[in-house]
Amino acid sequence: MAIGAGFKGLGPGLGIVVLASACPGDDVPTGSGTGGDEDMPDGLEPGPGGPGCVEEIGMAPGLSPNEPVANSQPGTVEHVVHMLDDDALAVGSSSSSQVDVPTTSSLTAAGRAVGATTQDPHIHERWGESRKLELSYCINGMPGEDAENEASYHKMIRALNSTMAEWERVSGANFVHVREDDRPDVPAFVIEQGGDVIARADCVAGTEAYFGVISVANAAQGVANAVPQAWNDPALEPIGGNLVRTILLQNGPIAGFGTEQLLLVLRHELGHMMGFVHEEVNHPGSTGKSCSDPDPRPLTPVDPDSIMSTPGCAGVYSDDVEHLTQFDRLSAFFLQHTPRARFETRAPEIGYRYAGILGQGAEILWHTEGATQGILWRPQLEPDGIAFTAASFPYSTPQPPPAGGWFPNESEVVIPLQLSDDATTFDLLFFGPGPDVTDLAVFNSGLTTTAFEWPHDSFAVPVIGRFDGQHLDRDIVYLYRPGNEADTAIAAAGNAIKEWVDVPQQSGFAYPLVAPYRGAGYPDDIVWSDPVAGRVTTWRIDDEAFELAAPPSGKPQGELGLVPGENIPAIGDFDGDGRADIMWQGVSNLPAGFLDIEDVLWLSRSTPTQLAFATIPKRVGHSFRPFVGDFDGDGIDDIFWHRSWGLTSEGPSAWSTGPSFVWYHDQAGGHEAKPFALDGDYSPYVGDFDADGCHDVAWFDAVGDMLHLWRCLPGVRDFECGVAMPTPPDHAPVGMHWGF
Repeated sequence: MAIGAGFKGLGPGLGIVVLASACPGDDVPTGSGTGGDEDMPDGLEPGPGGPGCVEEIGMAPGLSPNEPVANSQPGTVEHVVHMLDDDALAVGSSSSSQVDVPTTSSLTAAGRAVGATTQDPHIHERWGESRKLELSYCINGMPGEDAENEASYHKMIRALNSTMAEWERVSGANFVHVREDDRPDVPAFVIEQGGDVIARADCVAGTEAYFGVISVANAAQGVANAVPQAWNDPALEPIGGNLVRTILLQNGPIAGFGTEQLLLVLRHELGHMMGFVHEEVNHPGSTGKSCSDPDPRPLTPVDPDSIMSTPGCAGVYSDDVEHLTQFDRLSAFFLQHTPRARFETRAPEIGYRYAGILGQGAEILWHTEGATQGILWRPQLEPDGIAFTAASFPYSTPQPPPAGGWFPNESEVVIPLQLSDDATTFDLLFFGPGPDVTDLAVFNSGLTTTAFEWPHDSFAVPVIGRFDGQHLDRDIVYLYRPGNEADTAIAAAGNAIKEWVDVPQQSGFAYPLVAPYRGAGYPDDIVWSDPVAGRVTTWRIDDEAFELAAPPSGKPQGELGLVPGENIPAIGDFDGDGRADIMWQGVSNLPAGFLDIEDVLWLSRSTPTQLAFATIPKRVGHSFRPFVGDFDGDGIDDIFWHRSWGLTSEGPSAWSTGPSFVWYHDQAGGHEAKPFALDGDYSPYVGDFDADGCHDVAWFDAVGDMLHLWRCLPGVRDFECGVAMPTPPDHAPVGMHWGF
């Protein structure tokens, strides 16, 4: 039967058919209008509703087909960089020296640990996966009246758009402006409670927003109490005592001239939204409220320029930060990033499969925080489009989970991977950030699932890869602990977890980029990008389980075409040679002092015994979030440069953020760019749902609990639009990814 209003009451084995067919009443050729048309920039038809389904949206002022992002670009290699072993760095086991030990900060007290913990007292909090994709908010109580109030409202929208995007790019979070809930002309709701005068957001009744952004005349410059919480907290209600899910701002920075102070305050308060306290201010001489903690455990070294701190804690945050610092970005990545197995760089995998049925397309597993079972959508190809059947997916059968479940604080990280060497099914790793969340391995035979608990109480960043040359069908998890605490690795040993302690150590602070840079017949390697030191280090993995084939080798990032600033990677096989490549977008070069956007594509030219990359200059432009898939079915990965449309508004601030773009890559490293348009704020889920060799895109509307499917048309470089499908309320797809 067709899906109705939702999934309430779904029981074990219950099957529901969800149809994703072409839009009814279309009188244009299949696929036309959703994108890929030569005249697209002059007459955008938005998706994911597709042609004829929703109204058109306009173009951003000044955007033209001649803009760099809209231009197709050839693959012109500047030079090839060999990560030679003679430029090697020292590496040790857990009992010896470590790689890239950071220089001790002058602000760091002697013996101070670096490397976060969630052990009491909690220092950092992590968003659960479902809420992280639905950090929905409304705006209330902007200063001024009439035209002045309207101007303040639109100024706030633009400021939130800019600052939220900075945190989103490195955390995987998605802030969603629920514009219909806004009441900018209504003063903040101020009450007295327990002797304190507090303000609450007063958005429209029955709001879908999770937190409110408000302002009052007499207040601190900024206060945020919207810390990570569970799904079932009452909307916009206190979370304990007088704590309310609100970002409270002083009127001055909003109504005053310029935006610098407003942007500064918002970056800081949004840092609290990301789960950070003033962890960087615990150094000698700190004074004032929230300036010290009995057990400071920062994720990265003390950073006097951090948006979350100021030396001495006089002003709580730095007074001169035009963007997040590199340590700010790394901290957000370490805490909030969700790793995944990179199936798109390994043929013939076409997506996640949990049911163990070969020949079918990618499945979608829906999970909500704290649940002991998920909901599995299995695709079927019907005459009218792609259909999904829905069934419960218990995480432990036939052995039931413990009473009350495994996850008391509901902040588990759910990672799809292959623990065993059975390539027909994907397993799950439930990783808890600290001792309060049980760590769980779910072994999946396709018929039954077996949950196995294993202890790991320390904070760690899971790094997933095929790090065993003798078993390339299984994943190993490297538990990277930034700082001086020992890294370990885990893998399956029967229906249990084996842990290695004698593994290579990485105590530097870097992004781990894992992929088969030498091709599918070799273990995954790790490219470590250290943006603070401006250095790239490579680990080439041997045939033995997580052993290095040679000492790590490193190069200054400038030799590989990376400029200082914020560089966002997207990993895929962008020339179809079977080796993973990296596309780097330089998105923060203006604050870093670079007037021109400088982007670079690294094409792997690695051999079995050496890692090497050919650098090709590219021009992306603007601020996008990339995700990877083969969107034309030619066997070469492409990049969807996604620009969110949700943070816009009617009135003086109204301007569509313009189209998104797909770069269709060729064998030489060049690409053809095609524009596509979106009509709302969605999170993309990539999978080949109809098993035709072409990746489809399912656009997830977390606020509306809906999914919109774009079915890829092989060889056409376009998509067929689909109808909206209701999704399980308060759930999110397991395996959601961006470029990282």
